[in-house]
Amino acid sequence: MTAPLHYPFKTRFATFLVAALIALMPINLLTNLGQASGVFYALAVICLTICLLRVGGLSATLVDLKEYRVLALALLFSVVVIGIAALRTDKRLDTEFERALRVSLCTLVILGACLALIPQWLRQATWGLVAATWVAAGVALWLSWDSAKRPDSLPQFNAVSYGDLLLLMAVLAIFSIGWRLTRFRKTEIAVKALTLVVGLLGFMATQTRGGWLAVPFFIVIGLVLLSGKASPRKLVLPALIAMLIATAVLASSAVMRQRFLDAITQTAECIEKPLAISSECGRIQLWHVSWLMFKADPLFGSGSTQSFRPMVEAAWRQGIVSDFTHAQGFGEPHSDIMFSLASHGLLGLAALLLLYFTPAWIFARRLSTQVAGPARVAAAMGLVVCVGFFVFGWTELILRTLRTLSFYAMGIAWLLALSDERFLKRN
Repeated sequence: MTAPLHYPFKTRFATFLVAALIALMPINLLTNLGQASGVFYALAVICLTICLLRVGGLSATLVDLKEYRVLALALLFSVVVIGIAALRTDKRLDTEFERALRVSLCTLVILGACLALIPQWLRQATWGLVAATWVAAGVALWLSWDSAKRPDSLPQFNAVSYGDLLLLMAVLAIFSIGWRLTRFRKTEIAVKALTLVVGLLGFMATQTRGGWLAVPFFIVIGLVLLSGKASPRKLVLPALIAMLIATAVLASSAVMRQRFLDAITQTAECIEKPLAISSECGRIQLWHVSWLMFKADPLFGSGSTQSFRPMVEAAWRQGIVSDFTHAQGFGEPHSDIMFSLASHGLLGLAALLLLYFTPAWIFARRLSTQVAGPARVAAAMGLVVCVGFFVFGWTELILRTLRTLSFYAMGIAWLLALSDERFLKRN
């Protein structure tokens, strides 16, 4: 990275630290090389220090964040929901409070700090996405090399979450082609294009079905970025062609064809025999438990994420859950949407949707306007993060861990700053 000499040394040093930690997050997330949560807290502390000690101090940070008041209120609503739950239940909600604070206050602190740093240096954190894609794809391909079975013993996650996050990293890497990060432009493009190919191979090795549901959305976002316009009429044909290509890639794998066929047949079987023993029927049974928890208290839910496992036990005794599903000891329903409804009712669902769609709205608005190229690239990448997590969350508890939630918080803060035209103009 070439150092812009007109920036003070402390700004260059702070930007280097922040960019390095942002780059480390996806690598640590998908490997056992380090603790993603530890990196996130180091990032949050450094960003808080920047917010306080930057030129103009905290007042300047608050001025920069003034345009994000709606976002702040939306993110802080999750803290309110957990606060209400704490008043209504005697269960310990320490972890839930930590989750809410990470995704609200920490997001705003990272955003406030990034708005005071050097944009081109912050973009260099993209290489962390590239590195994470290569390493994670290598792990997935290595573990599935000698067998047609899904790889197990994946770092940190089950195959579904690992595959979803790997796909997300690869898509973000290819979108970042719009940023020129080095003097070797052609080589940079080639590396990122190859990263997408390697990432897709690794994603397919995990045999994850739910992740494919996000592919059409990623394609449409990419087409809007490429065309510079958001006209639905002009995007229909290119989107159809791109989706046909994606379908052909999916269909090229006999294993994936069989897995999608299994999903259809198992779902049909579960409709006729609600206690059938299959992965899809087990998921449906867990969703049924979530729905019963929601119906018992639609506004507030059970009041805690800890209540799900005891409810599965009770449902098993009532014949709602099969012996097979009960024996797995599930503490969640494999769906962020259903888990939010079960744990915190409509308030919890509202908090989750605000977490996805408030930043998504900001990114979509910036992507649809004629802003500078680098800002539109960041907006498209931010929209990919929001939409990706939302779609993944229908069929998987993608936000199950604090480290994944931290990556989401960091990602939207980083990309909100880099898509903010005010920030880019003054730098």
